[in-house]
Amino acid sequence: MTTPAVTAILDLIATRLALITTTNEYNYTITNIERARLEPFKSEDLPAINYWSTGLENVRNDYGDDQRSIPLYIEAHTKTHDEVFVDVASKLAADIVTALNRTAAAPKVSDAINTDLNGVVSDIVFNGYDHEIGKGQAPWCGVLMSFTIKYNTDIFNMATYNE
Repeated sequence: MTTPAVTAILDLIATRLALITTTNEYNYTITNIERARLEPFKSEDLPAINYWSTGLENVRNDYGDDQRSIPLYIEAHTKTHDEVFVDVASKLAADIVTALNRTAAAPKVSDAINTDLNGVVSDIVFNGYDHEIGKGQAPWCGVLMSFTIKYNTDIFNMATYNE
């Protein structure tokens, strides 16, 4: 059986998130990226990203194509001791939004943007984010971000996408 389009698109999202390194001019180097992780990250796993989709929405257009939307959530955590947690969360959010709009061939913050996963999707919509904070012996902070990934496909086709 063919890989579902949603899975292929989420794999491309992971590839983009892996671009987040200080070498590529980002604020942080993300060392751990997982999809739909159920357990909280441990302090030694940070900085880390967990990302997941919550389903698929479909609308039929006037031309007989399906227009699909994937609600996507990305949660990023890192440690902080000296910096204001909302500032750290905002930097994490900026890194994620920027990385989703770069390519492996042009991964740096200063490189040109690519808003369609190299023609795979029609749009990546950034909906917003919320701050997170944890306390204790190993304080951490993070951000929970919401996106909508839009793509087009033929009617009832779950395996392919058309720009």
